[in-house]
Amino acid sequence: MPGSSSAADQTLRLVGLAFAGADLVFEIDMAGKVTFALGAAERLTGHPDSSLVGRAWSELLDPSDADLLAALLSGLKPGERQGPLRVALPPRGAARLTRYASLSVFHLPQLNARLSCALSLGAPGGADHAPANTDGFLAQDTFAAAAAQLLDEASRAGLPLSLDLVEMEGLQSNFEGLDPPAGAAARRRFAAALRAESYGGLGAAEIARDRYALLRTASASPERLSERLAASVDGAVTPNAVQLQLEGASAGQNVRAMRYALDRYIEDGPTAVAKGFRATVERTMRDTARFKAMMASGDFQLAFQPVVALTGETLHHFEALARFDNTSSPADTIRLAEELEMITEFDLAVVQGVAKALSSTGRQIRIAANISGNSLANAQFIEDLLAVTAHNPDLRPRLLLELTETRALEDLDQANATLARLRKAGHVVCLDDFGAGAASLDYLRKLEVDIVKIDGRYIQRLEVGSRDAIVVKHVVALCAELGVTTIAEMIETPEVARICKDLGVNLGQGWAFSKALPEPRWAPKPAAPPAAPIVARRGGVKEVWS
Repeated sequence: MPGSSSAADQTLRLVGLAFAGADLVFEIDMAGKVTFALGAAERLTGHPDSSLVGRAWSELLDPSDADLLAALLSGLKPGERQGPLRVALPPRGAARLTRYASLSVFHLPQLNARLSCALSLGAPGGADHAPANTDGFLAQDTFAAAAAQLLDEASRAGLPLSLDLVEMEGLQSNFEGLDPPAGAAARRRFAAALRAESYGGLGAAEIARDRYALLRTASASPERLSERLAASVDGAVTPNAVQLQLEGASAGQNVRAMRYALDRYIEDGPTAVAKGFRATVERTMRDTARFKAMMASGDFQLAFQPVVALTGETLHHFEALARFDNTSSPADTIRLAEELEMITEFDLAVVQGVAKALSSTGRQIRIAANISGNSLANAQFIEDLLAVTAHNPDLRPRLLLELTETRALEDLDQANATLARLRKAGHVVCLDDFGAGAASLDYLRKLEVDIVKIDGRYIQRLEVGSRDAIVVKHVVALCAELGVTTIAEMIETPEVARICKDLGVNLGQGWAFSKALPEPRWAPKPAAPPAAPIVARRGGVKEVWS
């Protein structure tokens, strides 16, 4: 009969389907002994599949995953499936390098006391996010980095995830009441239960005492999680679990929502976080749409604040500052661009605006555009930046680039190579807000720049002989020895300008010389501060000043 098939055909079909999703399929009993194995066992374990029968399944994996396997064996109910979970294979070869694989386990009800398993090389989230702690918990920064990667993978796959927050009040006290070996073992079992429930086997982070966070698939049951965790500690503690759906339009939105939730969780606990979480996610999505619309319509202007030579008070260049027509403050809008990870788009729009302004001014005028550390690390942004002046390279020496420290640069060597390329193209590079962050000295040591702008906190209330004056004096001396020009920002009085000049600072910027102007045309004259700040400065610490 057409379409009919023999039992052998059906068996072959099932084998084919199994190998379509795994390198090795095997079955274990409830004691963890392999009862059946088929596939590329030697490639994964170093042993042929026929030799696996009768072995403990823990022998197939690295000993570091023993607690996870025990949690899967004891916690999986009929009809439940876990995985794929990232696991480690035993090291092989002379190099003894650890390899990672994906493990999925299914408890088919018809098979009674046996579990169906599938193992494949490669694992979700990459191989560099293994638990850093010996008890199986991830450090908070490790969890955040790994979760961001998994959120991106899941977003591209169209798989919604949730952030589950669990409070186990009294759990640590319970562990501490046991003798040390038993307490440590109980803690590992609990961590393994969390890992078995987590997406990709990532595991959980211990956010605070008795508080934990993990990523799960959005369809996973929070009640099942609570049940499993209670069982893992023999009912000694009742879990309080909250599931927060990460439903942002992009992985970036979900990462920001996750970080917000974790910050709140540390202070307020899971229930309080849940109350405000959805509103925060929705606001983030609205803000994203608003900023994209603003960028599309070009709904911002540039103001130009003079930077002058302290000797003679002649114009050196202008700094382009952003201001907006809407009711939100300029600082808030710029901060929003950073939080939404859209700052590179904004930086490029500013560079384009500066290039346009330079094209309509005299050749003696120079203007600085701010660029963030995020933009500097973006290869496409650098190409787009250079393309702005590709038709008129003569503009480049007049278009200064001021590197802000709003986000720390992770790879200073790569950043310096990028700066070298920009300087070779003709741009003058300024390091903004020197002294605002702990990384400033390291920046100056590794980044070859032309100008350093001393952070305004040292300048605004500068007095002769003060500690700030001593710091400024030594910064100026260091920069002079390196052949770097210095700028003092936030100079608000002639007296502070004189002190900066006496300390050897080359250039000054602030209300003592001029407010920000609607066009890059300047005639020096005193100006009183405005009643309220209207201009946003890009900086590592402050955004607005007057």
